[in-house]
Amino acid sequence: MSARALLLIALATACVMPSQANLIITPVFDSSIANDPNSASIESAINQALGVFQSTYSASINVSIYFQESSSGLGESEYFQYYQSYQAYYNALVSLNANPAAIAGLTANGGNSSLDPVLGNVDIAMNSANLRAVGFNVAPGCDPTGTAGAKTCSYGVNPSAVDGIVTLNTSITFPAQANNGSNFSLVSAAEHEIDEILGLGSAVRNSDARSGTATNSYINPEDLFRYDASGARTFAVNCASPQSAYFSYSGSLDLAAFNNNCNGADFGDWAIGTKAQVQDAFANPGVQPAYGPNEVAALSAIGYQVVPEPATWSLLVGASAVALWARRRARR
Repeated sequence: MSARALLLIALATACVMPSQANLIITPVFDSSIANDPNSASIESAINQALGVFQSTYSASINVSIYFQESSSGLGESEYFQYYQSYQAYYNALVSLNANPAAIAGLTANGGNSSLDPVLGNVDIAMNSANLRAVGFNVAPGCDPTGTAGAKTCSYGVNPSAVDGIVTLNTSITFPAQANNGSNFSLVSAAEHEIDEILGLGSAVRNSDARSGTATNSYINPEDLFRYDASGARTFAVNCASPQSAYFSYSGSLDLAAFNNNCNGADFGDWAIGTKAQVQDAFANPGVQPAYGPNEVAALSAIGYQVVPEPATWSLLVGASAVALWARRRARR
């Protein structure tokens, strides 16, 4: 896992969301996929995954994602983040009201403040897609650069820019391979990475016990709902003695356990449980878990409205923001 950041100055302008029925995600397929002999089945599986999001969320935005093949790992996502005023983000969540229970829990636990309730910073780090979902007018800034199958994000606000890059190892997925019990679901792997392009993930960077952990100076939106077993907020990991962490609206009811072990997987993923979930840190071969309620709860908590939506709605948000160009990779 790697991260690189460069500060830029940007303006998140006030905007009125267009009268669009549902979320629209436009895939851009790299030549590594387009030239694959199994391209039809691979693209079909990715489009199936995209269809789940487009039928689940009514955020009236267009998101573009670049998809490519790789021969390592299972899946990886890469995207840019921006520094956004926490108070403006909180106000946007309240105005949008995508998840009333999450907003109530956030408000009851210090959320209505000019500083984030986790680290006490003025700003919060957010993905471009998530910012647009709550009403901020920011452009995709990831310009896929490099050779086929090895594209990475270079900063660029231009027609070829996307909201992120998803890399999938189709040599160990079904399709393109057979579901023989040793390969992994391409649909589920794609859904996992799409979740992260849209904004799921923790600013606590995972590694292993040998190298410890790295924690960013700014939280991600999902970190607002990260609690320990006692119901207190947590934003720290001890590799020598890992403690449990949970996705919860207020700390009183745990919806899912976070992967909080120093095992190389993301701290924003779910811990492995008795039932496989899309956002699990490690996938199970031969299993295709359905996109489930915990994934929907998490994305709606950070600002994605769920279908059905009101007939018409708009969100007016006016605030300046300092943008962080952060190339972040999340691996599985």
